[in-house]
Amino acid sequence: MPEHPSILVAGTTFAVALPCYRPFRRLADMVGRELARSGFGLLTGNTPGVDSVAVRAYWAECRRRGVAPEAAYRQLWLPHFRRGYFLPGAGFAAPPECVVRLSGYDEWIEEAIDRAGAVVMIGGRGGSLAIARRFIDAGKPVLPVPFAGGESRNVFHEILRTWAEAPVPGLSQTQFLSLAVPWINATGPLANLLLGTLAASADIFISYRRADTGMAAGRLRDDLVEHFGARRVFMDMHGIVPSADWRRTIDDAITACRVAVVLIGPGFMAAGEHGRARLLADDDVVRHELRTLLAAGKTLLPVLIGDAQLPSPEALPEELRPLLRYQTPRIDNANWQEATAAMVRAIEMAIRPAAAEAPAA
Repeated sequence: MPEHPSILVAGTTFAVALPCYRPFRRLADMVGRELARSGFGLLTGNTPGVDSVAVRAYWAECRRRGVAPEAAYRQLWLPHFRRGYFLPGAGFAAPPECVVRLSGYDEWIEEAIDRAGAVVMIGGRGGSLAIARRFIDAGKPVLPVPFAGGESRNVFHEILRTWAEAPVPGLSQTQFLSLAVPWINATGPLANLLLGTLAASADIFISYRRADTGMAAGRLRDDLVEHFGARRVFMDMHGIVPSADWRRTIDDAITACRVAVVLIGPGFMAAGEHGRARLLADDDVVRHELRTLLAAGKTLLPVLIGDAQLPSPEALPEELRPLLRYQTPRIDNANWQEATAAMVRAIEMAIRPAAAEAPAA
Protein backbone atom coordinates (compact mmCIF):
# COMPACT_ATOMS: atom_id res chain seq x y z
CA MET A 1 0.00 0.00 0.00
CA PRO A 2 1.22 3.56 -0.67
CA GLU A 3 2.66 5.54 2.22
CA HIS A 4 0.60 8.63 1.37
CA PRO A 5 -2.92 9.24 -0.01
CA SER A 6 -3.82 8.74 -3.64
CA ILE A 7 -3.57 11.70 -6.01
CA LEU A 8 -5.93 12.15 -8.93
CA VAL A 9 -4.12 13.24 -12.09
CA ALA A 10 -6.41 14.92 -14.62
CA GLY A 11 -5.77 16.92 -17.75
CA THR A 12 -5.74 17.08 -21.50
CA THR A 13 -7.13 14.09 -23.37
CA PHE A 14 -5.59 13.09 -26.70
CA ALA A 15 -5.53 9.86 -28.64
CA VAL A 16 -2.76 10.77 -31.09
CA ALA A 17 0.64 12.02 -29.89
CA LEU A 18 0.75 15.12 -32.08
CA PRO A 19 3.66 17.56 -31.51
CA CYS A 20 1.29 20.05 -29.87
CA TYR A 21 0.65 17.54 -27.08
CA ARG A 22 4.34 16.95 -26.34
CA PRO A 23 4.43 19.34 -23.30
CA PHE A 24 1.44 17.58 -21.73
CA ARG A 25 3.07 14.18 -22.25
CA ARG A 26 6.31 15.39 -20.70
CA LEU A 27 4.60 16.89 -17.64
CA ALA A 28 2.33 13.87 -17.13
CA ASP A 29 5.35 11.56 -17.27
CA MET A 30 7.20 13.68 -14.70
CA VAL A 31 4.20 13.80 -12.35
CA GLY A 32 3.59 10.05 -12.55
CA ARG A 33 7.20 9.28 -11.68
CA GLU A 34 7.34 11.83 -8.86
CA LEU A 35 4.18 10.44 -7.25
CA ALA A 36 5.71 6.96 -7.28
CA ARG A 37 9.04 8.19 -5.88
CA SER A 38 7.30 10.12 -3.10
CA GLY A 39 5.11 7.24 -1.95
CA PHE A 40 1.72 8.49 -3.17
CA GLY A 41 -1.03 6.35 -4.63
CA LEU A 42 -2.35 7.26 -8.08
CA LEU A 43 -5.90 7.66 -9.34
CA THR A 44 -6.87 8.39 -12.95
CA GLY A 45 -9.66 7.95 -15.43
CA ASN A 46 -9.48 5.61 -18.41
CA THR A 47 -9.05 8.21 -21.16
CA PRO A 48 -5.99 8.49 -23.41
CA GLY A 49 -3.69 11.45 -22.97
CA VAL A 50 -2.50 12.85 -19.63
CA ASP A 51 -4.24 10.07 -17.67
CA SER A 52 -2.61 7.20 -19.55
CA VAL A 53 0.84 8.83 -19.78
CA ALA A 54 0.88 9.48 -16.01
CA VAL A 55 -0.11 5.87 -15.27
CA ARG A 56 2.54 4.38 -17.53
CA ALA A 57 5.21 6.54 -15.92
CA TYR A 58 3.94 5.71 -12.42
CA TRP A 59 3.84 2.01 -13.25
CA ALA A 60 7.37 2.01 -14.64
CA GLU A 61 8.78 3.94 -11.67
CA CYS A 62 7.09 1.61 -9.16
CA ARG A 63 8.55 -1.40 -10.96
CA ARG A 64 11.98 0.22 -11.04
CA ARG A 65 11.81 0.75 -7.29
CA GLY A 66 10.66 -2.80 -6.57
CA VAL A 67 7.15 -1.71 -5.55
CA ALA A 68 3.97 -3.41 -6.75
CA PRO A 69 1.95 -0.73 -8.60
CA GLU A 70 -1.21 -2.85 -8.46
CA ALA A 71 -1.60 -2.01 -4.76
CA ALA A 72 -1.23 1.73 -5.27
CA TYR A 73 -3.13 2.49 -8.49
CA ARG A 74 -6.86 2.66 -9.22
CA GLN A 75 -8.48 3.49 -12.54
CA LEU A 76 -11.98 4.98 -12.45
CA TRP A 77 -13.45 3.46 -15.57
CA LEU A 78 -16.34 4.91 -17.58
CA PRO A 79 -17.88 3.58 -20.80
CA HIS A 80 -16.55 5.35 -23.90
CA PHE A 81 -19.72 7.36 -24.51
CA ARG A 82 -19.74 8.56 -20.87
CA ARG A 83 -16.14 9.78 -20.72
CA GLY A 84 -16.72 13.17 -22.31
CA TYR A 85 -14.20 12.31 -25.03
CA PHE A 86 -15.78 10.73 -28.07
CA LEU A 87 -12.86 10.33 -30.48
CA PRO A 88 -11.36 6.84 -30.82
CA GLY A 89 -8.58 5.96 -28.45
CA ALA A 90 -8.05 3.66 -25.52
CA GLY A 91 -6.60 4.62 -22.17
CA PHE A 92 -4.17 2.64 -20.04
CA ALA A 93 -4.96 -1.09 -20.02
CA ALA A 94 -5.10 -1.53 -16.25
CA PRO A 95 -5.26 -4.99 -14.65
CA PRO A 96 -8.79 -5.96 -13.54
CA GLU A 97 -7.93 -5.59 -9.85
CA CYS A 98 -7.06 -1.92 -10.43
CA VAL A 99 -10.28 -1.01 -12.25
CA VAL A 100 -13.31 0.54 -10.55
CA ARG A 101 -16.16 0.35 -13.07
CA LEU A 102 -18.62 3.21 -12.94
CA SER A 103 -21.64 4.04 -15.07
CA GLY A 104 -21.89 7.84 -15.16
CA TYR A 105 -20.03 11.10 -14.63
CA ASP A 106 -21.67 12.01 -11.30
CA GLU A 107 -20.79 8.61 -9.88
CA TRP A 108 -17.25 9.02 -11.26
CA ILE A 109 -16.64 12.40 -9.65
CA GLU A 110 -18.02 11.30 -6.26
CA GLU A 111 -15.78 8.23 -6.33
CA ALA A 112 -12.80 10.41 -7.25
CA ILE A 113 -13.47 12.87 -4.43
CA ASP A 114 -13.87 10.00 -1.97
CA ARG A 115 -10.67 8.21 -3.02
CA ALA A 116 -8.25 11.05 -3.80
CA GLY A 117 -6.55 13.31 -1.29
CA ALA A 118 -5.87 15.95 -3.93
CA VAL A 119 -5.87 16.51 -7.68
CA VAL A 120 -2.98 17.55 -9.91
CA MET A 121 -4.22 19.21 -13.09
CA ILE A 122 -2.16 19.27 -16.29
CA GLY A 123 -3.75 21.34 -19.04
CA GLY A 124 -7.26 20.10 -19.60
CA ARG A 125 -10.46 21.30 -21.15
CA GLY A 126 -13.99 21.69 -19.83
CA GLY A 127 -14.08 18.25 -18.23
CA SER A 128 -10.92 18.83 -16.21
CA LEU A 129 -12.17 22.26 -15.20
CA ALA A 130 -15.38 20.71 -13.88
CA ILE A 131 -13.38 18.13 -11.92
CA ALA A 132 -11.18 20.83 -10.36
CA ARG A 133 -14.18 22.92 -9.32
CA ARG A 134 -15.94 19.93 -7.77
CA PHE A 135 -12.80 19.12 -5.76
CA ILE A 136 -12.53 22.74 -4.59
CA ASP A 137 -16.21 22.73 -3.57
CA ALA A 138 -15.54 19.54 -1.58
CA GLY A 139 -12.64 21.23 0.27
CA LYS A 140 -10.03 19.04 -1.43
CA PRO A 141 -6.68 20.53 -2.55
CA VAL A 142 -6.26 21.27 -6.24
CA LEU A 143 -2.75 21.84 -7.60
CA PRO A 144 -2.94 23.03 -11.22
CA VAL A 145 0.22 23.28 -13.31
CA PRO A 146 -0.30 26.74 -14.85
CA PHE A 147 2.54 26.73 -17.37
CA ALA A 148 0.97 23.67 -19.03
CA GLY A 149 -1.71 25.95 -20.45
CA GLY A 150 -5.30 24.87 -20.98
CA GLU A 151 -7.74 25.09 -18.11
CA SER A 152 -5.05 24.41 -15.50
CA ARG A 153 -3.85 27.99 -16.01
CA ASN A 154 -7.36 29.33 -15.44
CA VAL A 155 -7.86 27.21 -12.32
CA PHE A 156 -4.52 28.44 -10.94
CA HIS A 157 -5.60 32.08 -11.27
CA GLU A 158 -9.08 31.29 -9.96
CA ILE A 159 -7.59 29.80 -6.78
CA LEU A 160 -5.37 32.86 -6.35
CA ARG A 161 -8.32 35.23 -6.76
CA THR A 162 -10.29 33.46 -4.03
CA TRP A 163 -7.32 32.72 -1.74
CA ALA A 164 -8.57 34.92 1.12
CA GLU A 165 -11.82 32.94 1.31
CA ALA A 166 -10.59 29.48 0.29
CA PRO A 167 -6.82 28.90 0.51
CA VAL A 168 -5.33 25.53 -0.31
CA PRO A 169 -5.24 23.78 3.10
CA GLY A 170 -1.83 23.66 4.76
CA LEU A 171 -0.06 25.87 2.19
CA SER A 172 0.93 29.51 2.12
CA GLN A 173 0.16 31.60 -0.93
CA THR A 174 3.89 31.84 -1.62
CA GLN A 175 4.14 28.06 -1.69
CA PHE A 176 1.19 27.80 -4.06
CA LEU A 177 2.74 30.42 -6.35
CA SER A 178 5.83 28.22 -6.70
CA LEU A 179 3.74 25.99 -8.98
CA ALA A 180 4.10 28.67 -11.66
CA VAL A 181 7.86 28.11 -12.02
CA PRO A 182 8.37 25.89 -15.11
CA TRP A 183 9.90 22.47 -14.54
CA ILE A 184 13.10 21.44 -16.28
CA ASN A 185 14.24 17.99 -15.15
CA ALA A 186 12.13 17.59 -12.02
CA THR A 187 8.69 18.54 -10.74
CA GLY A 188 9.95 21.39 -8.58
CA PRO A 189 8.02 21.75 -5.32
CA LEU A 190 5.11 19.47 -6.29
CA ALA A 191 5.83 16.61 -3.88
CA ASN A 192 6.43 18.97 -0.95
CA LEU A 193 3.22 20.85 -1.74
CA LEU A 194 1.22 17.63 -1.79
CA LEU A 195 2.81 16.41 1.43
CA GLY A 196 2.31 19.83 3.00
CA THR A 197 -1.39 19.97 2.25
CA LEU A 198 -2.17 16.31 3.01
CA ALA A 199 0.01 15.58 6.05
CA ALA A 200 -1.99 14.00 8.88
CA SER A 201 0.83 14.69 11.35
CA ALA A 202 4.13 16.55 11.44
CA ASP A 203 7.21 14.63 10.34
CA ILE A 204 9.58 17.41 11.50
CA PHE A 205 9.90 18.14 15.24
CA ILE A 206 11.68 21.23 16.59
CA SER A 207 13.19 20.78 20.06
CA TYR A 208 14.28 23.99 21.77
CA ARG A 209 14.19 25.89 25.05
CA ARG A 210 12.08 29.01 24.79
CA ALA A 211 14.27 31.11 27.09
CA ASP A 212 17.41 30.09 25.20
CA THR A 213 16.62 29.71 21.49
CA GLY A 214 13.00 30.83 21.22
CA MET A 215 13.60 33.52 18.59
CA ALA A 216 15.81 31.28 16.45
CA ALA A 217 13.27 28.46 16.71
CA GLY A 218 10.48 30.72 15.51
CA ARG A 219 12.52 31.96 12.57
CA LEU A 220 13.60 28.44 11.67
CA ARG A 221 10.02 27.17 11.87
CA ASP A 222 8.89 29.86 9.45
CA ASP A 223 11.60 28.83 6.98
CA LEU A 224 10.77 25.13 7.28
CA VAL A 225 7.03 25.79 6.98
CA GLU A 226 7.62 27.80 3.81
CA HIS A 227 9.36 24.79 2.29
CA PHE A 228 7.54 21.80 3.77
CA GLY A 229 4.14 23.22 4.79
CA ALA A 230 2.67 24.08 8.19
CA ARG A 231 1.21 20.63 8.83
CA ARG A 232 4.60 18.97 8.58
CA VAL A 233 6.47 21.03 11.19
CA PHE A 234 5.77 20.70 14.93
CA MET A 235 6.80 23.40 17.37
CA ASP A 236 5.11 23.59 20.75
CA MET A 237 4.10 27.26 20.40
CA HIS A 238 2.05 26.35 17.32
CA GLY A 239 1.28 22.66 17.73
CA ILE A 240 -0.41 22.51 21.13
CA VAL A 241 -4.01 23.71 21.28
CA PRO A 242 -5.36 25.40 24.44
CA SER A 243 -6.42 23.00 27.22
CA ALA A 244 -4.53 20.09 25.60
CA ASP A 245 -2.30 17.79 27.67
CA TRP A 246 1.02 19.29 26.57
CA ARG A 247 3.14 16.28 27.61
CA ARG A 248 0.93 13.88 25.69
CA THR A 249 0.85 16.22 22.69
CA ILE A 250 4.65 16.37 22.65
CA ASP A 251 4.93 12.59 23.02
CA ASP A 252 2.48 12.06 20.16
CA ALA A 253 4.42 14.53 18.00
CA ILE A 254 7.69 12.73 18.73
CA THR A 255 6.12 9.39 17.86
CA ALA A 256 4.83 10.76 14.54
CA CYS A 257 7.96 12.65 13.49
CA ARG A 258 10.71 11.24 11.31
CA VAL A 259 13.37 13.85 11.99
CA ALA A 260 13.98 16.27 14.86
CA VAL A 261 15.91 19.54 14.72
CA VAL A 262 17.54 20.13 18.12
CA LEU A 263 18.51 23.74 18.83
CA ILE A 264 21.44 24.17 21.22
CA GLY A 265 21.89 27.76 22.34
CA PRO A 266 24.27 29.50 24.76
CA GLY A 267 21.85 28.70 27.58
CA PHE A 268 21.49 24.99 26.82
CA MET A 269 23.01 24.12 30.21
CA ALA A 270 21.79 27.25 32.01
CA ALA A 271 20.89 26.94 35.68
CA GLY A 272 17.31 26.99 36.86
CA GLU A 273 15.86 28.64 39.93
CA HIS A 274 17.72 26.28 42.28
CA GLY A 275 21.14 26.95 40.73
CA ARG A 276 21.33 23.58 38.97
CA ALA A 277 21.19 23.13 35.20
CA ARG A 278 17.57 22.77 34.14
CA LEU A 279 18.56 19.95 31.77
CA LEU A 280 19.61 17.85 34.77
CA ALA A 281 16.11 17.86 36.25
CA ASP A 282 14.32 14.61 35.43
CA ASP A 283 11.07 16.44 34.67
CA ASP A 284 12.66 19.07 32.41
CA VAL A 285 10.75 19.38 29.14
CA VAL A 286 13.82 19.57 26.88
CA ARG A 287 15.43 16.61 28.62
CA HIS A 288 12.21 14.63 28.17
CA GLU A 289 12.09 15.50 24.45
CA LEU A 290 15.71 14.54 23.82
CA ARG A 291 15.49 11.37 25.89
CA THR A 292 12.37 10.26 24.03
CA LEU A 293 13.79 11.12 20.60
CA LEU A 294 17.01 9.20 21.28
CA ALA A 295 15.18 6.20 22.69
CA ALA A 296 12.91 6.09 19.64
CA GLY A 297 15.86 6.16 17.26
CA LYS A 298 14.64 9.25 15.44
CA THR A 299 16.92 11.05 13.00
CA LEU A 300 18.39 14.03 14.87
CA LEU A 301 19.82 17.22 13.42
CA PRO A 302 21.45 19.13 16.31
CA VAL A 303 22.29 22.76 15.54
CA LEU A 304 24.42 25.24 17.48
CA ILE A 305 22.80 28.67 17.62
CA GLY A 306 25.07 31.73 17.57
CA ASP A 307 28.17 31.30 19.71
CA ALA A 308 26.83 28.29 21.63
CA GLN A 309 29.22 25.45 22.46
CA LEU A 310 28.50 21.76 22.89
CA PRO A 311 28.52 20.69 26.53
CA SER A 312 31.07 18.15 27.69
CA PRO A 313 29.89 14.55 28.10
CA GLU A 314 30.32 14.86 31.86
CA ALA A 315 27.92 17.83 31.97
CA LEU A 316 25.07 15.89 30.36
CA PRO A 317 22.82 13.25 31.86
CA GLU A 318 24.12 9.87 30.70
CA GLU A 319 21.00 9.19 28.64
CA LEU A 320 21.62 12.34 26.57
CA ARG A 321 25.32 11.80 25.84
CA PRO A 322 24.62 10.08 22.49
CA LEU A 323 23.57 13.55 21.30
CA LEU A 324 27.27 14.46 21.14
CA ARG A 325 27.95 11.84 18.45
CA TYR A 326 26.08 13.85 15.83
CA GLN A 327 27.65 16.36 13.50
CA THR A 328 26.53 19.75 14.81
CA PRO A 329 26.62 22.67 12.36
CA ARG A 330 26.43 26.25 13.56
CA ILE A 331 23.81 28.74 12.43
CA ASP A 332 23.73 32.49 12.99
CA ASN A 333 22.57 35.62 11.20
CA ALA A 334 25.59 35.66 8.90
CA ASN A 335 25.09 32.17 7.47
CA TRP A 336 21.37 31.69 8.11
CA GLN A 337 20.29 31.27 4.50
CA GLU A 338 23.09 28.87 3.61
CA ALA A 339 22.70 26.85 6.82
CA THR A 340 18.92 26.52 6.55
CA ALA A 341 19.23 25.44 2.90
CA ALA A 342 21.62 22.68 4.00
CA MET A 343 19.20 21.73 6.77
CA VAL A 344 16.31 21.50 4.31
CA ARG A 345 18.37 19.16 2.12
CA ALA A 346 19.24 16.98 5.11
CA ILE A 347 15.59 16.81 6.18
CA GLU A 348 14.47 15.91 2.66
CA MET A 349 16.96 13.04 2.58
CA ALA A 350 15.72 11.83 5.96
CA ILE A 351 12.02 11.86 5.14
CA ARG A 352 11.94 10.84 1.47
CA PRO A 353 10.70 7.26 1.09
CA ALA A 354 13.59 4.93 0.40
CA ALA A 355 13.53 2.89 -2.78
CA ALA A 356 12.98 -0.77 -2.22
CA GLU A 357 15.70 -3.02 -3.58
CA ALA A 358 14.82 -4.31 -6.98
CA PRO A 359 14.33 -8.07 -7.07
CA ALA A 360 17.26 -10.06 -8.35
CA ALA A 361 17.07 -11.18 -11.95
